Amino acid sequence: MIEKRINVLSEYLSEQKNVPWRVKEAFNNLLDHCTFLDNNYKDKTKYLERLASWYIDHMIELNESKLDKVSYDFIKHILLNKLAFILNTPSEYNYLSIENNIRGINIENDNKINGVGEVSEAISLFVKDVLVFNTKDDYGTA
Repeated sequence: MIEKRINVLSEYLSEQKNVPWRVKEAFNNLLDHCTFLDNNYKDKTKYLERLASWYIDHMIELNESKLDKVSYDFIKHILLNKLAFILNTPSEYNYLSIENNIRGINIENDNKINGVGEVSEAISLFVKDVLVFNTKDDYGTA
């Protein structure tokens, strides 16, 4: 979509007489910026695509013994709708759920009980570290 708009603007500028160098430079800078954003967007969304495809594979694998066939409707209406729900759920909800589940495991097994918020904070930091490390930009400063 943006490519069509850039082409229209480029054609317009090329038809104009006496286009100042600043306008040409501004257009080229804008074009470079749009290209950078497009490439960056593709780099970042590949991780979401990987998570989504892993989720679908994992759900099929976990439910393989209960399934007699996998249909488009199963993937679209069950798995992808669940994935959309997950993507729209604040991560704090998941960290709190993780903490509650670990507390239950610790109580059941007579393990030391962590303080309120310790587990969710630790898991949150681990998740953010992994995401930052794996999605860092190669052109960034060290």
